[in-house]
Amino acid sequence: MGVEGKHYTVYLSVDLEGLPGISGLSQVAPGYPLYNDAREIMTWAVNVFSDAFLSNGATEVLVADSHGYMNNLEYMKLIEGTRILQGYPRPYSMVLGVEEADAAAFVGYHSAAGTLGGFLDHTYSSRTIYRVFLNGRHTSEFLLNALYAGEKGVPVILVAGDEALEREVKELAPWIVFVPLKKGVARLSAWYEDRPRVESRIWKSVQEAMERLERGEARLLTIESPLNLRIELRDALYADMAQLVPGTRRVSAYTIEYTADKPSEALAFVELVAWIGGSANALVQSMRGS
Repeated sequence: MGVEGKHYTVYLSVDLEGLPGISGLSQVAPGYPLYNDAREIMTWAVNVFSDAFLSNGATEVLVADSHGYMNNLEYMKLIEGTRILQGYPRPYSMVLGVEEADAAAFVGYHSAAGTLGGFLDHTYSSRTIYRVFLNGRHTSEFLLNALYAGEKGVPVILVAGDEALEREVKELAPWIVFVPLKKGVARLSAWYEDRPRVESRIWKSVQEAMERLERGEARLLTIESPLNLRIELRDALYADMAQLVPGTRRVSAYTIEYTADKPSEALAFVELVAWIGGSANALVQSMRGS
């Protein structure tokens, strides 16, 4: 059943770790033995969600390839009615361009770094960042990205991914439809159902999300300023370099803090710290001759 009345542009931010069929590190990056399987799974998921949205009131789906180097999706296999953003690095990472849409959906999302039982849990950089806290709250990519969307006036209406993320979504934004796609049982193992049942759940959830949007039940996720970020890093070298960013406070060997005025500034700082840490790691590897 489609949504009657207004037609919508939906922004689809798509990550990998929260998708069914993604079972470990062998799939997560180019050059890894099962990466091509991951590309196929990610493209399938985008097409299922896009088809469901386009059949329920959306006139266009803006797809943001948002995992790793952000060029995972197989362009030639995407269905009609989609427009795709790919490439890395890019400012505001997983939600660049969300302001072009009427509503957003986050697909394939995972839990925050440091979540017990979360499958491949991390927050923007598993190599650099151990944990992120925003105003004292243990923080995920979902929260940072949804706050950015809220700042831009775009409500998040659906989140799909690892069940370990559901509690945070329901606590902070109960109007969002959450779609469990897998259940992490440890960092490198998870349960997920067969494809037909997953596809059926996706269609039902998208229909519900679009009906809530049409009824005016979707809301912006917002936060009062100032926003205090506390980032625990995986190496003191990363903190050595990140502390040079103006406004950064060094708290301990591994921890830095930063106060932002709005979500876009907070997200930009987390992204910058991830880039700095990645550069520091590459420097160390070059010194070792590897």
